[in-house]
Amino acid sequence: MALTEEDLKNLLEDGINTENPGKYRALLEDLQGNILKGHGRNYGVHLFLKFKPNQVDAVKKSIQEFALRYVTSALLQAEEAYNFRLNNTKGSIFANFFLSRKGYEYLNIQPFKIPSDEAFRFGMKNDAVKDFLADPDVKTWDIGFQEEIHGLILMADDDLEELLKEVNLLSQDLLRVAEIVQKEEGFVLKNNAGQVIEHFGFADGISQPLFVKRDIDEAKANKGGFDKWDPRASLDIILTKDPNGHTEDSYGSYLVYRKLEQDVEAFRSAEEFLAGKLGIDKELAGAYMVGRFADGTPVTLSDIPTSAATPTNNFNYDNDPHAFGLNAQPIKCPFHAHIRKTNPRGDTGRVVSSPDFQQSLDIEKGHRIARRAISYGEADRTKAPKTGSGLLFLCFQSDINNQFNFMQASWANQNNFVKVNVGNDPIIGVASGGEASPDVAGNRQWIKKWGEPEAIAEKDILKDGFKIWVHMKGGEYFFTPSISFLKNLGGH
Repeated sequence: MALTEEDLKNLLEDGINTENPGKYRALLEDLQGNILKGHGRNYGVHLFLKFKPNQVDAVKKSIQEFALRYVTSALLQAEEAYNFRLNNTKGSIFANFFLSRKGYEYLNIQPFKIPSDEAFRFGMKNDAVKDFLADPDVKTWDIGFQEEIHGLILMADDDLEELLKEVNLLSQDLLRVAEIVQKEEGFVLKNNAGQVIEHFGFADGISQPLFVKRDIDEAKANKGGFDKWDPRASLDIILTKDPNGHTEDSYGSYLVYRKLEQDVEAFRSAEEFLAGKLGIDKELAGAYMVGRFADGTPVTLSDIPTSAATPTNNFNYDNDPHAFGLNAQPIKCPFHAHIRKTNPRGDTGRVVSSPDFQQSLDIEKGHRIARRAISYGEADRTKAPKTGSGLLFLCFQSDINNQFNFMQASWANQNNFVKVNVGNDPIIGVASGGEASPDVAGNRQWIKKWGEPEAIAEKDILKDGFKIWVHMKGGEYFFTPSISFLKNLGGH
């Protein structure tokens, strides 16, 4: 029996049991992996393709062959993960294949069969999209991203040598039908405690919407439970019907890809600058910017890192009552902190004393994305590169405008979210053209002494001390087609 619309909308209390999927088996067989759950490999290579003119049939055949040989289904991903846990059996090289709107058009897919998301159809280079996100001019992007991009191949493995060997062989074959306009190589960066981090040094990927039973069980057991924050999500925030699928349960997901260069040297200098101005430790200064300490400890819960092996995700901002009221300000976690801006955990209803708090919270949760980022550039985390290193940011969702675009433009970039004149997100917030606005930055309210109402710092102390540390170097919107579409693309 095919899944219904209600099946996707209903929150699964225990999540999909990928080891015994029941009615979700057909979905998992035809859905590409990495969507419901990250692929988990330590190394990744991303190939951006521009198909050669007048070779539609050959391109279709090439995509079909790639799907038959490489593309990893969500079911196979789960089976290989189970075998690895049980017997330490190494899985196959993981692979995804994505198409842009231009890619669908190249393949002569009829317009009504092209995935209908508005942002996807516009593309990330579109002036209206670029202006809405306050992205830099396309002419400043990496050269390859300035090209028309039709497709994206993602391949990943724990054995870097084996991965690169396979990618090189594939690349030679691809040259018959496509130009590889951009190639990105990523890796999982970890700290001494084994936590996955990004180049600024902060634990990454702690808070994600959860769809799979194993992830939900692990979060309940090791991340503090769900009484303050429930990370579970219904499938409709990440999956949408594939109009070209060959089964009743053919689904896909929209992928947002952005290459984000991180100026680590400038960020660390800003941490020191803020710490000196406020008279606090550098670690706390960083936590005021990010919303967590480097080890993942939420700053709303503690003014020192707790060094927990698994940082809690079970928190909200109820414990900072001084933030609630027309003129009130937080005394533990600033409104502008990165994780509070991008996941306000009820602030939209709490701060304005909404009569229907749960409705406000549900609307917030509908904007969530499933992040699948990986680092690139300098692998030595003790160094502080200024250029050439950062995050290959990928996220999945069912509605780009309502999820990633909304989060970036209406939350992170906004001076007036969640209240008027609180400043924008100091990590990813921009004003226009990928640049900072000193006026907006000057509205950020900083805390001289954590947890003490009388110790709110004056504004403007960092108006000139903060720049943009994350620079968008290019990207595109893609759709993740069903496997049945890919495997039948070239005919038989």
